[in-house]
Amino acid sequence: MKKGRDVKFIIYQVLYIFVVCVISIKGADISLEEVINKDVVVEKSFADSLKSFIDSLLALGLVPEIHVDTNKKYTAEDMSKLLAELNQLKVTVQQNPIIRQPDIMKPKEQEPKKDEKQEIKANVQGVELTQYTSTTIRNPYNDNLEILADGKLLANIAPKASAKITIMGESSVTFKVGSASDTKRTKENQVPQISITRVGSGGEDASLRSVQNSVGFRVGIIDDFPQNLDVNFSGPVTTKQVGPTTFDVTLNLLGSQQAFDSWTKGKDSPYRVSFTVHVKDRLNPKHDLRQAGTFIFGKW
Repeated sequence: MKKGRDVKFIIYQVLYIFVVCVISIKGADISLEEVINKDVVVEKSFADSLKSFIDSLLALGLVPEIHVDTNKKYTAEDMSKLLAELNQLKVTVQQNPIIRQPDIMKPKEQEPKKDEKQEIKANVQGVELTQYTSTTIRNPYNDNLEILADGKLLANIAPKASAKITIMGESSVTFKVGSASDTKRTKENQVPQISITRVGSGGEDASLRSVQNSVGFRVGIIDDFPQNLDVNFSGPVTTKQVGPTTFDVTLNLLGSQQAFDSWTKGKDSPYRVSFTVHVKDRLNPKHDLRQAGTFIFGKW
């Protein structure tokens, strides 16, 4: 019968210490009093149970180190020391809310899975988009690159491939890869300029023969996209292209004195003959301009 009472005592005592620890962790204000008869010796199994419980708290990082020797039998005095350490644990827990409610005891919030395509910034580098121009675009991604303007699909470029797109008057262009997209503003296409410079002889004292024997004018076309321009000359002239956007213009009006006399009959000197430069943008109908140059001479 006595042995049964000892077993019950040990069970109650373990439960008591367990409750003490739980209440301490939750920060309750309790006082610990000696509940063991000083003459009673606690069995080793109790120490094992206590050590196992404390070890579990240590593994979670919730308690400072408490030493429990399972190879000795604990008396009431030993239990008082252990209870004092547990009481100190209660104070430590109450003073440190982080320990009282450690992150390890909280369920981790599940991080939303990142959509790899959302991390793609469909930003095609090194491309400056200008209205009324054609541009070659390379797709650097591993998915198709869609290029849209005003809701219209301009191109659908396969991975690592290139395609030529033509932009008209759109104010912006959108690059789209999967569900990721990037919109770029387009630059305004500047109006071309025509420069006409006199380089040969001319004037009221100049002869038609000298004027026709040398280049009279040099014409330059100033534009960022001259490949989109059509350049035409009208008038009694011959032209020679001496650069991508540069032309030499020579008068080719009359071939003889007799033709000169017939042509100048009824006209006053100095005589003037004009030519016209016509520049037209094939993509931009608004860019259509003309400019004239004039040869002057006073005799054959």
